[in-house]
Order: sequence, then C-alpha cells, then structure tokens
Amino acid sequence: MKYRRLGKTGWDVSAVSMGCWGIGGQWGPVGEKQAVDTIHAAIDAGVNLFDTADSYGTGTSEWLLGKALKGKTEGIFVATKVGNWARKDSDPLNYASKHSIINCCHASLYRLQRSAIDLYQCHIGKPENPEIFIEAFEQLKAEGKIRHYAISTNDLEALKSLDANGQCASCQINYSLLARSAERDILPYCKDNNIGVLLRGPLSKGLLSGKFSPQTRFEDSVRQQFNEGDGRRRFLKDLEKVERLKTLTREGRSLVDVALQFTLANPAVTCPIPGMKSTEQARQNAGAADGELSSGDLAAIDAIFPPGK
Repeated sequence: MKYRRLGKTGWDVSAVSMGCWGIGGQWGPVGEKQAVDTIHAAIDAGVNLFDTADSYGTGTSEWLLGKALKGKTEGIFVATKVGNWARKDSDPLNYASKHSIINCCHASLYRLQRSAIDLYQCHIGKPENPEIFIEAFEQLKAEGKIRHYAISTNDLEALKSLDANGQCASCQINYSLLARSAERDILPYCKDNNIGVLLRGPLSKGLLSGKFSPQTRFEDSVRQQFNEGDGRRRFLKDLEKVERLKTLTREGRSLVDVALQFTLANPAVTCPIPGMKSTEQARQNAGAADGELSSGDLAAIDAIFPPGK
C-alpha cells in the first residue's frame, strides 16, 4: 500500500481507502460478520482510512465500523459525515442550529465507540447555512470531539463557503472515469489550496468493475434507477464505454485497477474510497494502489472518456 498526505491534516492515509456506505445495507444486505471481516481484511491490506456517515443505514454503517475497529486506534483514521440523517425517509433533521450538529456528533461517537472523530464532514452538498456548520465544527474541535472538518460536495462555491476561515481539511468529491466534471474547477482549487480530496464513486456504482451486462437488473435501492427509462439508457450507454476500456486490462491488472489508478493519476487526489462488501473486494481494491497507468494508458482513456465531462 502507498500512502499520501491528506491536505493540511498532516496525516498519511492509504492511497486506496474504504468507503463504508455499502455495509449500511442500502446496496443489499450485509451481515455483521461479513462487514467486520471486510474491514479487517482492508486493514491487513494496508488501508488506514475508513469513511462512513450517520445516514448510511441510519447509523448501521457507523455501528458496524465501530465494532470492527474496537481496540484498533493506532494509525487508523475514521471519517464520518453529518447532514443527511433520515433524509431518505423524508424526515431529515433541522440543521439550522449548531446544537443539531453537535448532538449528531455525540451520537456518531457513541456508535463508532471512539472518543474523537478524525475527520467530520458536512454531508449537505450545498448547505444553506455553512456558517452554522463551521461554528459547530469549531466548537467540537475545541472540545476534542473532532480533529479536523471537511465537506462532501462537487460544488466549488459550497466548498469555498465551508473553507471561509481556511480550516476545511478536505473535500469529498464524486469523481470517476464516468464523471470527470470535477477536473474543471473543484479539483484544481483543492490542489492550489492544500485541501485533501477523498473520492466517492470511483467505480461509478460498480459499473467500472466490468461485472455487469445489458441483461443486469438491480434490486438494491441505490441502483434501481438503472432498471427503467432514462436511467436504463444511461446505464447501457456507459456499459458500451466500459467495454472499450477492457483493452487496457491485462494479466495482473483488472478493470477495477484501471479505474482506481486513473483517479490516482490526478495530482489533486488524495485517495479514492471505493465501497467494499467482502474480503475479496477489500484485497482487490487495496491492491490497485500498487500500480499506475502510463501516459499512453491515460491518453487511451481520454479518447473513451473525454476530460472534464
């Protein structure tokens, strides 16, 4: 495993880290033992940063991560998010006061079984009241409940608003071969301002794994949009591009490797955080950090997936 500096935190985090949305159950059922074994396999493969959110499975992901990491604090970084609790149930909390954010932090600490959260992120892509999040985060930081704070957004102005005092440590961005628009503005801004970059969706909901076909149907709540209408048409169009990408695979380099190594080739990126739901996925995803794409590979990718789109 290779390691990279996460913005102004001073931490060296695994070049491929673990996203824990999947173990929250919204991508299909995941048992406790399966989740814990997957996290332990990721640690064994060198992963030292785990990203979750209080809304993933309405606390389930945090609870399972806390269980898996109990007693494992040395050199391990935990990132979680606040702002979307029960939003999928159409009953979100009101984040108009710092007290809501502070209470959510205390609840996350309880589920994670930790005394402090390493990286606490605003989970609202365009917060109406960024100053309230900053106020809450600064208070939590002063109390030792969090170490650094950040935001999850692809909106440059939202990032700037949360970095108004220059203390935003990182930004979590949706970025992959199938979603390159962040190259136009937010990635350069992060690089120029020493803001770390965590990448969600680096495998584009699994489309870049190469395991789907035009006959694939989805039962999980996250990808049901691919089954009908415009979502289905986009899915089939993207599959055609992924098929062309297979020319870059070879023995010892899978399609997953190509997709993750593409993101790591961008100098603004700290680490992709692909989801992992099995020990095999943990080992495979982590292993992608050991290789890199050539300039010829990157040129071939640009021909299939145009930059900035």
